[in-house]
Amino acid sequence: MKFTWKPWITAAVVIALASGCGTKETSEVKQGTPSNKDASQTETAQSGQNTKQTETPQSDQTGQSETSQPSSKNGSSSSGNSATDAGESKQQEARPSEMQLSYTADGKEVKETATLKTSDNQGFSLYVLKGWELEAEEPHSDVLLRNDSFVRIRLLPTEENGTNYAKLAEEHAQAVSSDAARQDSANLPASLKGAAWYTAHSDNMTVHVIGTSSPVPMLVMIQTPKDKEELAPILAMIETIQKTDSAKPDEEAAATSSSN
Repeated sequence: MKFTWKPWITAAVVIALASGCGTKETSEVKQGTPSNKDASQTETAQSGQNTKQTETPQSDQTGQSETSQPSSKNGSSSSGNSATDAGESKQQEARPSEMQLSYTADGKEVKETATLKTSDNQGFSLYVLKGWELEAEEPHSDVLLRNDSFVRIRLLPTEENGTNYAKLAEEHAQAVSSDAARQDSANLPASLKGAAWYTAHSDNMTVHVIGTSSPVPMLVMIQTPKDKEELAPILAMIETIQKTDSAKPDEEAAATSSSN
Protein backbone atom coordinates (compact mmCIF):
# COMPACT_ATOMS: atom_id res chain seq x y z
CA MET A 1 0.00 0.00 0.00
CA LYS A 2 1.46 3.34 -1.05
CA PHE A 3 1.11 6.25 1.47
CA THR A 4 0.07 9.61 -0.01
CA TRP A 5 1.22 12.92 1.67
CA LYS A 6 -0.61 15.30 -0.57
CA PRO A 7 -3.94 15.36 1.29
CA TRP A 8 -2.16 16.00 4.58
CA ILE A 9 -0.18 18.88 3.13
CA THR A 10 -3.38 20.45 1.76
CA ALA A 11 -5.11 20.15 5.11
CA ALA A 12 -2.20 21.78 6.92
CA VAL A 13 -2.22 24.76 4.53
CA VAL A 14 -5.98 25.26 5.04
CA ILE A 15 -5.61 25.19 8.83
CA ALA A 16 -2.73 27.69 8.71
CA LEU A 17 -4.69 30.11 6.55
CA ALA A 18 -7.72 29.87 8.80
CA SER A 19 -5.61 30.61 11.88
CA GLY A 20 -4.02 33.67 10.23
CA CYS A 21 -7.35 35.22 9.26
CA GLY A 22 -8.78 34.83 12.74
CA THR A 23 -5.78 36.47 14.31
CA LYS A 24 -5.96 39.48 11.97
CA GLU A 25 -9.72 39.99 12.56
CA THR A 26 -9.22 39.76 16.30
CA SER A 27 -6.43 42.36 16.16
CA GLU A 28 -8.57 44.70 14.09
CA VAL A 29 -11.44 44.35 16.50
CA LYS A 30 -9.19 45.14 19.45
CA GLN A 31 -7.69 48.22 17.71
CA GLY A 32 -11.06 49.59 16.49
CA THR A 33 -12.83 49.44 19.86
CA PRO A 34 -11.46 52.13 22.25
CA SER A 35 -11.50 51.52 25.95
CA ASN A 36 -13.80 53.44 28.31
CA LYS A 37 -10.79 55.17 29.87
CA ASP A 38 -9.55 56.53 26.53
CA ALA A 39 -13.04 57.78 25.65
CA SER A 40 -13.37 59.56 28.97
CA GLN A 41 -10.00 61.31 28.51
CA THR A 42 -10.95 62.39 25.02
CA GLU A 43 -14.29 63.85 26.17
CA THR A 44 -12.59 65.68 29.08
CA ALA A 45 -10.01 67.26 26.75
CA GLN A 46 -12.68 68.37 24.29
CA SER A 47 -14.82 69.79 27.13
CA GLY A 48 -11.83 71.77 28.45
CA GLN A 49 -11.13 73.25 25.03
CA ASN A 50 -14.77 74.23 24.55
CA THR A 51 -14.90 75.84 28.02
CA LYS A 52 -11.71 77.80 27.36
CA GLN A 53 -12.98 79.04 24.02
CA THR A 54 -16.28 80.10 25.63
CA GLU A 55 -14.67 81.98 28.55
CA THR A 56 -12.12 83.90 26.48
CA PRO A 57 -14.61 86.14 24.59
CA GLN A 58 -16.49 86.89 27.81
CA SER A 59 -13.29 88.02 29.48
CA ASP A 60 -12.45 90.24 26.51
CA GLN A 61 -15.91 91.77 26.54
CA THR A 62 -15.66 92.49 30.25
CA GLY A 63 -12.33 94.24 29.76
CA GLN A 64 -13.77 96.40 27.00
CA SER A 65 -16.75 97.35 29.17
CA GLU A 66 -14.55 98.36 32.09
CA THR A 67 -12.31 100.41 29.83
CA SER A 68 -15.22 102.34 28.37
CA GLN A 69 -16.63 103.38 31.76
CA PRO A 70 -14.00 106.09 32.60
CA SER A 71 -14.60 107.66 29.18
CA SER A 72 -18.28 108.12 30.02
CA LYS A 73 -17.39 109.57 33.41
CA ASN A 74 -14.98 112.08 31.89
CA GLY A 75 -17.66 113.14 29.45
CA SER A 76 -20.05 113.88 32.29
CA SER A 77 -17.37 115.88 34.10
CA SER A 78 -16.68 117.98 31.00
CA SER A 79 -20.39 118.68 30.62
CA GLY A 80 -20.57 119.75 34.27
CA ASN A 81 -17.61 122.16 33.86
CA SER A 82 -19.17 123.65 30.74
CA ALA A 83 -22.44 124.20 32.59
CA THR A 84 -20.58 125.90 35.48
CA ASP A 85 -18.66 128.20 33.11
CA ALA A 86 -21.88 129.10 31.30
CA GLY A 87 -23.56 129.89 34.63
CA GLU A 88 -20.71 132.20 35.69
CA SER A 89 -20.73 134.03 32.34
CA LYS A 90 -24.50 134.45 32.54
CA GLN A 91 -24.19 135.88 36.05
CA GLN A 92 -21.64 138.46 34.90
CA GLU A 93 -23.86 139.44 31.95
CA ALA A 94 -27.01 139.67 34.09
CA ARG A 95 -26.89 143.48 34.45
CA PRO A 96 -28.92 145.33 31.80
CA SER A 97 -27.13 147.76 29.51
CA GLU A 98 -29.18 150.70 30.84
CA MET A 99 -30.79 151.61 34.14
CA GLN A 100 -32.71 154.55 35.57
CA LEU A 101 -30.98 156.27 38.47
CA SER A 102 -32.87 158.54 40.84
CA TYR A 103 -31.47 161.17 43.20
CA THR A 104 -32.60 164.37 44.90
CA ALA A 105 -31.46 167.77 43.61
CA ASP A 106 -32.75 171.08 45.01
CA GLY A 107 -35.39 169.18 46.96
CA LYS A 108 -36.76 167.42 43.89
CA GLU A 109 -36.45 163.83 42.77
CA VAL A 110 -34.59 163.47 39.48
CA LYS A 111 -34.58 160.36 37.30
CA GLU A 112 -31.99 159.85 34.59
CA THR A 113 -31.02 156.94 32.35
CA ALA A 114 -27.49 155.64 32.93
CA THR A 115 -25.41 153.29 30.77
CA LEU A 116 -23.48 150.31 32.09
CA LYS A 117 -19.70 150.78 31.88
CA THR A 118 -16.98 148.31 32.81
CA SER A 119 -13.51 148.97 34.16
CA ASP A 120 -11.03 146.34 33.00
CA ASN A 121 -8.44 148.25 35.01
CA GLN A 122 -9.86 147.27 38.43
CA GLY A 123 -12.52 144.72 37.53
CA PHE A 124 -15.82 146.45 38.28
CA SER A 125 -18.86 147.84 36.50
CA LEU A 126 -21.18 150.76 37.25
CA TYR A 127 -23.91 152.81 35.61
CA VAL A 128 -22.69 156.12 34.22
CA LEU A 129 -25.00 159.09 33.66
CA LYS A 130 -25.05 161.00 30.40
CA GLY A 131 -22.21 163.51 30.07
CA TRP A 132 -19.84 161.53 32.33
CA GLU A 133 -16.89 159.44 31.14
CA LEU A 134 -15.19 156.52 32.89
CA GLU A 135 -11.44 156.29 32.28
CA ALA A 136 -8.49 154.38 33.73
CA GLU A 137 -6.21 156.83 35.53
CA GLU A 138 -3.47 154.42 36.66
CA PRO A 139 -3.14 150.65 37.36
CA HIS A 140 -5.15 150.89 40.60
CA SER A 141 -7.37 153.87 39.97
CA ASP A 142 -10.28 154.88 37.70
CA VAL A 143 -11.88 158.30 37.26
CA LEU A 144 -15.29 159.69 36.33
CA LEU A 145 -14.99 163.00 34.45
CA ARG A 146 -17.46 165.73 33.54
CA ASN A 147 -16.43 169.33 32.89
CA ASP A 148 -14.67 170.50 36.06
CA SER A 149 -15.91 167.63 38.21
CA PHE A 150 -13.62 164.74 38.97
CA VAL A 151 -14.22 161.44 40.82
CA ARG A 152 -11.40 159.02 41.67
CA ILE A 153 -12.37 155.41 42.49
CA ARG A 154 -9.94 153.01 44.15
CA LEU A 155 -11.00 149.52 45.16
CA LEU A 156 -9.54 148.16 48.40
CA PRO A 157 -8.51 144.56 49.12
CA THR A 158 -11.41 142.51 50.48
CA GLU A 159 -9.08 140.30 52.56
CA GLU A 160 -8.10 143.31 54.70
CA ASN A 161 -10.86 142.88 57.27
CA GLY A 162 -9.14 145.29 59.63
CA THR A 163 -9.22 148.30 57.28
CA ASN A 164 -9.79 151.52 59.19
CA TYR A 165 -11.95 153.36 56.67
CA ALA A 166 -12.37 156.41 58.92
CA LYS A 167 -8.65 157.00 59.34
CA LEU A 168 -7.98 156.29 55.67
CA ALA A 169 -10.60 158.84 54.54
CA GLU A 170 -9.42 161.40 57.13
CA GLU A 171 -5.79 161.22 56.01
CA HIS A 172 -6.69 161.75 52.35
CA ALA A 173 -9.03 164.64 53.22
CA GLN A 174 -6.38 166.34 55.39
CA ALA A 175 -3.93 166.05 52.49
CA VAL A 176 -6.26 168.50 50.72
CA SER A 177 -6.84 170.75 53.74
CA SER A 178 -5.99 170.58 57.43
CA ASP A 179 -9.51 171.89 58.11
CA ALA A 180 -11.11 168.70 56.75
CA ALA A 181 -14.27 167.83 58.70
CA ARG A 182 -16.14 164.57 59.15
CA GLN A 183 -19.72 164.47 57.88
CA ASP A 184 -22.75 162.50 59.05
CA SER A 185 -22.99 159.38 56.88
CA ALA A 186 -26.74 159.23 57.60
CA ASN A 187 -27.08 161.85 54.87
CA LEU A 188 -25.59 159.44 52.30
CA PRO A 189 -27.67 157.08 50.12
CA ALA A 190 -28.80 153.81 51.71
CA SER A 191 -25.98 151.56 50.51
CA LEU A 192 -23.34 154.04 51.68
CA LYS A 193 -24.69 154.58 55.18
CA GLY A 194 -22.03 153.78 57.77
CA ALA A 195 -19.22 154.96 55.47
CA ALA A 196 -16.50 157.32 56.70
CA TRP A 197 -17.14 160.69 55.00
CA TYR A 198 -14.89 163.76 55.17
CA THR A 199 -15.13 167.11 53.39
CA ALA A 200 -12.31 169.53 52.63
CA HIS A 201 -12.06 172.80 50.65
CA SER A 202 -9.26 173.98 48.41
CA ASP A 203 -9.35 177.21 46.38
CA ASN A 204 -12.69 177.10 44.53
CA MET A 205 -13.11 173.32 44.86
CA THR A 206 -14.90 171.10 47.34
CA VAL A 207 -13.46 167.64 47.96
CA HIS A 208 -15.41 164.76 49.49
CA VAL A 209 -13.52 161.66 50.62
CA ILE A 210 -15.53 158.51 51.32
CA GLY A 211 -14.10 155.27 52.71
CA THR A 212 -16.60 152.41 52.64
CA SER A 213 -16.95 148.64 52.61
CA SER A 214 -20.31 148.80 50.76
CA PRO A 215 -21.27 148.24 48.01
CA VAL A 216 -17.60 147.15 47.69
CA PRO A 217 -14.53 148.07 49.76
CA MET A 218 -13.27 151.30 48.18
CA LEU A 219 -11.93 154.81 48.67
CA VAL A 220 -13.71 157.53 46.65
CA MET A 221 -12.50 161.13 46.21
CA ILE A 222 -15.03 163.57 44.71
CA GLN A 223 -13.89 166.99 43.54
CA THR A 224 -16.46 169.54 42.30
CA PRO A 225 -16.62 173.36 41.98
CA LYS A 226 -17.84 175.06 45.17
CA ASP A 227 -20.60 176.88 43.35
CA LYS A 228 -21.73 173.81 41.42
CA GLU A 229 -21.56 170.73 43.56
CA GLU A 230 -22.84 167.58 41.89
CA LEU A 231 -22.64 165.24 44.86
CA ALA A 232 -26.09 163.62 44.53
CA PRO A 233 -25.76 162.26 40.94
CA ILE A 234 -22.20 161.14 41.66
CA LEU A 235 -23.27 159.17 44.72
CA ALA A 236 -26.10 157.61 42.68
CA MET A 237 -23.50 156.27 40.23
CA ILE A 238 -21.13 155.12 43.00
CA GLU A 239 -23.95 153.06 44.55
CA THR A 240 -24.14 150.87 41.42
CA ILE A 241 -20.53 149.64 41.55
CA GLN A 242 -20.19 145.84 41.38
CA LYS A 243 -17.13 143.67 40.93
CA THR A 244 -16.88 141.72 37.70
CA ASP A 245 -13.68 139.70 38.27
CA SER A 246 -10.56 139.93 40.45
CA ALA A 247 -10.22 143.56 41.43
CA LYS A 248 -6.86 145.32 41.53
CA PRO A 249 -6.90 147.36 44.74
CA ASP A 250 -4.63 150.37 45.19
CA GLU A 251 -1.36 149.19 46.72
CA GLU A 252 -0.70 152.47 48.47
CA ALA A 253 -4.15 152.53 50.10
CA ALA A 254 -3.82 148.87 51.04
CA ALA A 255 -0.43 149.48 52.68
CA THR A 256 -1.82 152.49 54.57
CA SER A 257 -4.84 150.57 55.85
CA SER A 258 -2.68 147.61 56.90
CA SER A 259 -0.28 149.78 58.87
CA ASN A 260 -3.18 151.39 60.66
